Amino acid sequence: MKGKLLKISNNDLYGNVDDRQVALFAAFEHKKYMNKYAIFTYADEYNKNKLYCVGVHLKPNSIVTFSVRDDELNYINKFVTDYLNNQIDPNEFEILDISNVEKIEIISTSSIDSDKLFLLDQISIPKMNVVAEEAPTKKPVALYIVLVVFVLLGVALTYLYLNPDILSQELSKLDCTMTEYDRKLSLPYTSNVTIKFDHNNELKDYTRIDTYQFKELDAYNNFKTIDNISELFPKASDLQFNDDKMTLDISYQNNLIIFSYEDVLRYMKKEGYSCIEGVYNE
Repeated sequence: MKGKLLKISNNDLYGNVDDRQVALFAAFEHKKYMNKYAIFTYADEYNKNKLYCVGVHLKPNSIVTFSVRDDELNYINKFVTDYLNNQIDPNEFEILDISNVEKIEIISTSSIDSDKLFLLDQISIPKMNVVAEEAPTKKPVALYIVLVVFVLLGVALTYLYLNPDILSQELSKLDCTMTEYDRKLSLPYTSNVTIKFDHNNELKDYTRIDTYQFKELDAYNNFKTIDNISELFPKASDLQFNDDKMTLDISYQNNLIIFSYEDVLRYMKKEGYSCIEGVYNE
C-alpha cells in the first residue's frame, strides 16, 4: 500500500478511540476556489475499492477532514484522473506537501466507489510539484562590514603615510649658525647647531657640527696625518673628513647647562649665533 498510513487522533462523544488507520494518497488545492481536498481510504477497507474524498484543513503536523458538496465531486474526480495520468494542470491544481502530516482528525467524509484505488496505490506520494519561491538570499552583512572596515582602514593608513605630520605634535627647535676663524689651526669654520625642546619647552637634544674648510690640498692632507688629531678637539664626539670637499666635520653633543627655551636662545645669540626659531614633529 503506497498511501501514507496515518493514525486517527479524534475520539467520539463517549471517549471511544478509533484505532483504525487511514491511507492518505494525496492532498491538493483547487486554485480557482482556493479549497483544499484530500483522497484517502481506510486501511481495513482497502479491498472494498472505497475511496474517500474530503475537504481538509492542514495543521502543522495533522490534517482535519470534512465532507464535500456534490458539485465539488466533479473537479475532485478530475484531479484524480489527471493525477493518475500525470497530467495535472498547475494553473488549476496544486499538490500539497503532506510529508509532515502524522495524524488525521476525521470530522466527516464523503465516499465514492472507485475502481481507481488500485491505480492510486501504484504511485508514490508526491511532494509539492510547484516551484517554491526562492528565499531571499541573505547578504553576508558581516563580511561587507569587515570589507568596509578594511577599506576605510587602508585609506586611513595611506593618508597617514602620505601625511605623517597629522598625528604628530609640533615642538619647538632652534637652528643656529655662526662663521668663525680658528686662530689655533688657522682655519675658518662654520658652526651649525640644532637644538630641540620637549613638551615643557626644555632642552631635549643638542647637536653641533663645526665644519672646517681647507683651501689647499697639501694642507688638508698634512692635517690628516697629524697623530692623535682627536686631542685637538677634546670635547668632540666624532670627526669626519670629506676628501671631495676638503672639509673636516667635528660633532659635539649636548654640553649646555641651561635648559629653558628662552635661556638657550639668549645664550646662543650671546655666543654670536644667528638662530631661526622653528618646530619639529614628534
